[in-house]
Order: sequence, then C-alpha cells, then structure tokens
Amino acid sequence: MDLDLGLVADFLVLVQERHYGRAAGRLHLTSSALTKRIQRLEGQLGVALVERGPAGVIAVTSAGRRFAIAAEPLIAQAADARDSARATPARHTLRIGVPAGLGAVLRHTDMTRIAQEVRLSFPETRLVRQDIALPALTHCLSEQQVDVLWTMAPVRHPAVDSYPLTTSARIGVVAARHTFADAETMSVEDFSEHPILYNPACADEWMNQFWLEDVRPRHEARLVETDARDFTRVLRHTADGTAVIATLAEIAPLLSSGLRAVTLTGAAPVVFHAACRRTDRRGVVHALVKAFQAVGPRPV
Repeated sequence: MDLDLGLVADFLVLVQERHYGRAAGRLHLTSSALTKRIQRLEGQLGVALVERGPAGVIAVTSAGRRFAIAAEPLIAQAADARDSARATPARHTLRIGVPAGLGAVLRHTDMTRIAQEVRLSFPETRLVRQDIALPALTHCLSEQQVDVLWTMAPVRHPAVDSYPLTTSARIGVVAARHTFADAETMSVEDFSEHPILYNPACADEWMNQFWLEDVRPRHEARLVETDARDFTRVLRHTADGTAVIATLAEIAPLLSSGLRAVTLTGAAPVVFHAACRRTDRRGVVHALVKAFQAVGPRPV
C-alpha cells in the first residue's frame, strides 16, 4: 500500500483541531482542499477516518482514532529523517524517552518550541523520540538508552534526577459494555472499588497513581495483572475485559469506540516529569530539561 505521509500529517492536524476550517487555516489550505486530501487518505486506507458534522466540525471514527495513535510516531520518525537529510550534521543528538504508546500525549507539549529553546544555546541540536517499554522506565536512563526521560512520575533511581513539569487531570477509562460506561462523572473513591489493571513489572512510582494507590491502601485494591508493555495494549486489555484503568485526561479524545472516559472527581492530578542522569553534566541536556519546564502543554 502506498501511503502519502503528507496526507497523514494533515489528518493528525485535523484530529487535533476537530474542525475543518481551523485545521485548514493551520495548513494554509482551503477547507475544500483539506476535505479532498482526507478523502484521498481514506481511499488509500480503505476505511472512513472522520465524520463531518455541521459547520465543519468533525467526529473521528474508531478506525480514525486507532490510525491517529499509530501514525503519530510514524510522522515523527519521518520528520526526523527529513531533518537529518537536510540539516548539517548535528553536534548534539539527544534521545528523549517516552513511555511506549503515549507519544500521542507528548504532542500536546510544543516540541517545536522546546527544540527552539534548546537551539538558542546549542544551535546544532537534534531531538529524537524513543519509545520505552513500560517496565523499562526506571532503568532506561542509567542503562544509557536515552538522555532525557519524559514521563508521569519521578524516577526512583540513585543515578537519576527528576524535575516536575506540568500536571494532568486523571480520568477513568472503562470498556463500552462496563457498568460505568454511561457514567460521565463519578467519585474517585467509587471508581477505585472496581478491579483495576496493574502491571507488576512496572516500578511502583509509575504504576501506583494509575491503580489509585493514593485513594485506599494496597491490600484493599482489587488489582488485575496485565503484562502489557505499552499503553496501546493496556487500552486493548481494558476494552476486552471488565477491569478499569485510571489515566491521563489527554487520552480521552483518542479512545476507540470500545472504550469510554469517566471524569473522576476528587482525583489528584498526575505530574509530568523530565529526568536525566545525575552524572550527565552536558549543558545541552540541562538546556533540554529547562525547555521542558518552560514550555507548557497545548490545549487538549
């Protein structure tokens, strides 16, 4: 199958904006031109990606949501390859670790501005995103897999320093057939009484907040083990079973038709962190951490 990456990139902008007019403005196209480009992409894929409503507002189909999640790293890698071909050799290449399956959440952080901030002091810097399996989040820095880790908890490792960034609300996610599927809002205490997915291979500091450890003690939690190593598989396990999960509010627009989001009242927010090796004294690394601290997320 020949897949036009330009059309894919346009589709991701449309998913972000949820409106043909706004997306077309960002892409410097007319609404009709953007419509034709999305139709061409749907023809290449053989599925409907969006449903257009009144005044240019769109709804993303379940196929469109799945494609958006899978396409995000594809476009990022294509952009990296393009920049590498066009640019002079980078003096600094920094690998940014991201929990596997959560690249779509990172896009709500303005990575273009972060790169610009770093290049003010280190002009020839290249940033490369690298997905990290969930159980490897604690050791990926000490084992030299990445230079900076962007994640949802401080890293508890003697060789790593973590720096708090912005916060995100926590929501619940349940299967479409679950008892809670029609509940738009519920208390976090009530939600925590139901079976919650849990990967014992993940570090406690990362996993605790997602099985709501702060709401009730561990011996009272009804934890259902999963071996999912990336967040996409966590969502699949949720859609296929009766266990629920707590996660980031930024996930809600990307849920498939087999899942439902539930607003949790009383839930403490998740704090994003940037982490780096304690012994890494390179100025470019600390410039990247400061850029993450300075640049906030885009609206969801």
